[in-house]
Amino acid sequence: MLLRAVTFCLGLLVPSLSGPALAQELSEGEASVLPRVIDTLCVDLVEALNGCETALLLTSEVEPDTADLIIISDRRAFDEQRVLAVVRDVAFNGPMFGMSPSLEGAANGALRLLEEQIGVGRSPWTQALTILHDGDGFIVAGRSFSTYDRAMGGGFGCNVDFRTGEWNILADRPDPETDQTIYEADESGRIAPQHIALADWTWTMALPQPCTDAAEAWWAAEPQ
Repeated sequence: MLLRAVTFCLGLLVPSLSGPALAQELSEGEASVLPRVIDTLCVDLVEALNGCETALLLTSEVEPDTADLIIISDRRAFDEQRVLAVVRDVAFNGPMFGMSPSLEGAANGALRLLEEQIGVGRSPWTQALTILHDGDGFIVAGRSFSTYDRAMGGGFGCNVDFRTGEWNILADRPDPETDQTIYEADESGRIAPQHIALADWTWTMALPQPCTDAAEAWWAAEPQ
């Protein structure tokens, strides 16, 4: 009898949980935007403005496998929020797990835009862009890229500070049969400083030349 009573009560409860109480309708605006939201973060990027600026990553409406970045002012600081930046196709946003961009704050108050493709393939990669406001506008101040070889082992990483031009590279490649290191690199240098406006950035931007040259050397060292 007790089992029948519990079953009966559950039969009454389940339909109520799937009813209008948990299926509230979204407004037209909410329904068009909310499914696109990938990540949000509030970071104090603009010294001249009160509060923290909200960064939103949204799935692109027009370009497959990309994301848009929108930065708006703190809703508490002005009568009406200001749209501070809209950057289309700023990041890779793949259709599978391990392919989604995200946002994080840095210790120096910068915004970090993280990208990854670690879901499939022989050479998964991750990337981080450092975004700052230099007083005049948002800039991409730095870029860090890394990858590794799933099949043979070893990894490659390149970091660039665009404001100073300084870069450094770390790479290694083992022989999978002997586990001995057959290639490694620990290099640094300087290229001409660059002022890269965030508005001009797209996810297809090529790596700086020292990074591409070193990456080619790393792949060329693959055991035959």
